[in-house]
Formats: sequence, C-alpha cells, structure tokens
Amino acid sequence: MAVANHIKRKSRRLTRSFIAKAFAENLFGAARPAPAGTLRGIDVLPTSTVQQKLSRAAQIMFTSRGELPNYEAPSTFYEKLVLSKFFAPIPMPSPADKLGCGEFIPEEFSEVAQTIPPVWVGHEPITLELLQSLDLPEGRYFAKSNCGSGTNLSFQWPISEEKRAKLEKYSEGWLTLAHGERAGEWWYGLIRPQNLIEPDYAPDPSASLSDWKFHTGGGRVVAVQLDLDRSGAHRQLIFDRDFNFINEELFFRTGAPIDKPPMFETAVAVAESMARKFEYARIDFYLMEDRLYLGEVTLAPIGGQRLPRSSELDAIMGRAWQSGLFGSGES
Repeated sequence: MAVANHIKRKSRRLTRSFIAKAFAENLFGAARPAPAGTLRGIDVLPTSTVQQKLSRAAQIMFTSRGELPNYEAPSTFYEKLVLSKFFAPIPMPSPADKLGCGEFIPEEFSEVAQTIPPVWVGHEPITLELLQSLDLPEGRYFAKSNCGSGTNLSFQWPISEEKRAKLEKYSEGWLTLAHGERAGEWWYGLIRPQNLIEPDYAPDPSASLSDWKFHTGGGRVVAVQLDLDRSGAHRQLIFDRDFNFINEELFFRTGAPIDKPPMFETAVAVAESMARKFEYARIDFYLMEDRLYLGEVTLAPIGGQRLPRSSELDAIMGRAWQSGLFGSGES
C-alpha cells in the first residue's frame, strides 16, 4: 500500500507540474483555441479531470516499467497517445461514431472503400419483435452500438432464445452506457447512442472477416495490427506500413507471420489519406479481394490505458509518429 501511494504521489506531482507548464508555455498548443471545426479534451473537460487521467496513465507506466512518462517531450507511442487524447484537435462530428465514420473516406477512394451498410439503425433495444419486423434472410448478423468499444454481438437468424435474451439485454444497456468516461475518451459523450445491425460479409459462413487495424500518427501508418483466433489461441501480429513483420508484442502475444493480403497497399493509402485529419487514429478495415470495408475509426485503443507489452515496439511506433504537434518523434 505504501508503494502504491508513493507511485500515486509521484504521478500527481508530475502531472500538476506538466499541466501548469503546458498552459503557461503553450505546449502542444494548449494556450491557443482549437482550430475551427475541432475540439480537444482540454476544451471539453475540467482541468482537474485531464490532470487525473494523465496521472492515472503515468501510474500505469511506472507500475509496468519503473519510470514515469515524459509528457513535456514525448517520444514513445504510449506517451504520444495519452497526450493526444487531450491536446490533439479532433474533427467534429466525432469520427468515433460508426454511423458517420464513412464520411472521412476521401472521394477518390469511394470506389474501393466504403462502410458496411446496416440493415437497421435505431435508438431502441434490439428485440425479437423488431427482428421479426425486418424480414431478415437466414444467416449471421452483427448487432453493435454506434459508439464505444466492445459493444457488439453476433447472432444467427433465426435466433435462439438464449441469444435473443442476451441481445436484448446488451443492446438496451448500450443506449445508456457512459462510453469512454472512465478512460477520458470525451468524444464518445458527444455522440447520440444508437444501435445498428450489420449483415455478415464473410465469404465463408464458418469464418470471420479479417480485421486489419492501421495505427496512424501524424498522417502516416506507424504500425498495422492483425488479430487472429480471438476466441481460441489469440495471436496479434504487427507489421510496418511496407508489410515487414515486426516480431514484437503490442497488447497480446505474437505469432508466425502470414502472407500479404490483397488490397494491403490500397488500405495503407486510404488509411493515410483519412489520417491527415487526425493527430492519431486507428483505422480499421476488413480487407476483401477487391474492396475495403471501413469498420471504425478509433481515437484511443483500449482507452489509451494499456502500455505496449514490448518497450521496443513502443519506441518504434513513437519514432514513426512524426507530426507538427509532437515534432520529429526522435528520442
């Protein structure tokens, strides 16, 4: 307990000093208004809340690595991600709304990239009566919230009684859940919660679409993440923007590399074109043979509250993240 309190005190002192200096010396543009059409965490949240969230992130880093973050001169991916939540301008309406993120796909890529059209959207729980009214063909579907992480559930139609009860309970809760509040993801609070149902576009009914996640910083892909076999022997593979395998771990254990999928270079091009509007964004695509489907735009993976398992990968991604806000990214 004494050690834990010591870490908290050190983190709070660091954060109080940094916040005061940020506004006094205009670090990361803190003393200037946000650009037109954008908002920042420091514009929306009380300073005390920003301080508390930054302090919590510092505690996470100290507990894991025995060192505090350098908020004044960040060099790692984790440091920059934590700061971007509060100091980076984010275009409004929020790109984290799954129902609106397709608007960020540039017109020149509209022939090859799009969102999956939902079969239903509404501000109500997904009940059996609602499903029956949609006259759905048999098959697999995905129920989701338009805002928030982990708010999705797959189901077969016709639906079992057990899955129906779970779907109704979950979808009702999604409408009132304070998405992102604990992690300081303030942009979710600006989105009107809605539920949606998407069809399954997997070519094989027994498989799932491969969900490729393009981490971008300063308008450039800094790493590409692919999660495999989530329900079994979960592996998380990491590649650079040129599809070179990086044998390091982000949030889960790695595995053997795979062959480059079709449309990979196109996905990098689309992700980087979209990323020009953001300091950081993780842009998720389902890669098909000749088309990309945009899943979502995430502004802070795992709420920006989990340190990469590999300090080397943390440094690699931090160096690749070069921007006007954070400088060259060199240590």
